[in-house]
Amino acid sequence: MLRFSALAILCLAATPAIAQNQAAPAPSAPAAQTPAGPPPEAIAAVQAAGSAFGQCIQTGVMGVPAAVTPEAGATTVLAGCSSQRQALETAVQALIGTLPEAQRPMAQEQARSQLAGVPAQIAAGIQQMRGASAPAATPAATPAQ
Repeated sequence: MLRFSALAILCLAATPAIAQNQAAPAPSAPAAQTPAGPPPEAIAAVQAAGSAFGQCIQTGVMGVPAAVTPEAGATTVLAGCSSQRQALETAVQALIGTLPEAQRPMAQEQARSQLAGVPAQIAAGIQQMRGASAPAATPAATPAQ
């Protein structure tokens, strides 16, 4: 249902690693000078934190009352998931810290941009969920003549 949120989180987690791999020097460079990418434990920490954040969002969205607007619901869900979001941001920052200095500003901006889009993604997910659970419209009965 809210796979897009988890997908967005995984994209956020992968962004710095992808940037690292795309900017890596040619294979002919000496191995000692070519970083192999972020350490696996940093990637695993981002994935675990992203999974916890996504799970929190998914659980929170299920509890948003129908009377609440999707935007207000997204704000409430994010407030309830603040510790998971903070853990994700911390893990992402630690991963970004393993990148070469020249790549860090781009990775920082990508992380900020993707995290800034999360409230809108949650609101869209709430709308989508409500649309999927709404009963199908039945045609109005034709008056008998």
